Amino acid sequence: MDHRIKLYIEKTGILLAVYLLLKYLLPLVFPFFLAWLTVSLLASASRHFHRKLLPFTASVVAMFFFFTAATLKLTGWLLLEPCKDLIPELQTQLQTWINEYADLADWIPSSLSLHLSTAVPPVLSCAFGIFLYFMAVILFAHDWPDFQRLLTHLPFARPLEHAGKRIAQSLKGWAHAQIRIMFVIVLECTVGYWLLHVPGAGLWAVLTGMVDALPVFGTGTIFVPWLILVFCQKDYTFFVWLLLLYGITWLTRELLEPKLLGDGLGLLPVCFLISVIVGLKLFGAAGLFTGPFGILFVKELWTELEMWDSLQTPSASQCGDEKR
Repeated sequence: MDHRIKLYIEKTGILLAVYLLLKYLLPLVFPFFLAWLTVSLLASASRHFHRKLLPFTASVVAMFFFFTAATLKLTGWLLLEPCKDLIPELQTQLQTWINEYADLADWIPSSLSLHLSTAVPPVLSCAFGIFLYFMAVILFAHDWPDFQRLLTHLPFARPLEHAGKRIAQSLKGWAHAQIRIMFVIVLECTVGYWLLHVPGAGLWAVLTGMVDALPVFGTGTIFVPWLILVFCQKDYTFFVWLLLLYGITWLTRELLEPKLLGDGLGLLPVCFLISVIVGLKLFGAAGLFTGPFGILFVKELWTELEMWDSLQTPSASQCGDEKR
């Protein structure tokens, strides 16, 4: 078989294998994959505590629950103020609905039971997945060195390890840059929303920063519909100040992104956009992340294959020369 044709077949096999992995295997083991990723991220950070204070397992688990508690505390704090303002309005509105639709009292229980019967299974599945995730984090932390040694005995462990390290390095730099940019944008939005007297300024600022950090999306996802609504309401003063805040956040990302991200994930912007669209078509909402990750994974595995092939080709040609 021609050498180039063989290489194309191998690349096609890698592409198909990554698709099957993301489409069918990853959804089955997602809580365990997320737990493995969590422990691998915490492992390097916990080495200092492991040497100084605690055993490795205890330090990883302690850091995991600390970050979980801090995240829940921050989420609760952000939601508290908006909910305080909304609860009285919701109570009044609910009482109005009860008075207006009292005749529907016989219909509501049957309709509610129908909706509950369809909603309960996904909720239970999600709760069970969260339980598996927490259990897997503890088990991975307990057996982390043994599990790492087990991975080295898997087929194709060496090329996967090399590709994984390059992907991890790219993702690490990308995540650090995104967090810095998101922090600046959240700070700008917090000040801007507070000056504009927007209820729940902190919560909306964090949501704006998170949407801006998502692939393809930006602050325009929040600001553009908001600006259109405000303009239609003829609140031109608020419109001008909101437009100014949008311009500041957009300019912030345009100035900071090239400096902090550099080459980013090593994908051209158009390739990144295509990977997101294809990912959404193939994997649903999860494709927003699995699409770019899959393309990056395929790219690095192809690079590893080409490197291995370049090492094998000279040796094969030397053997042919010796036979002559």
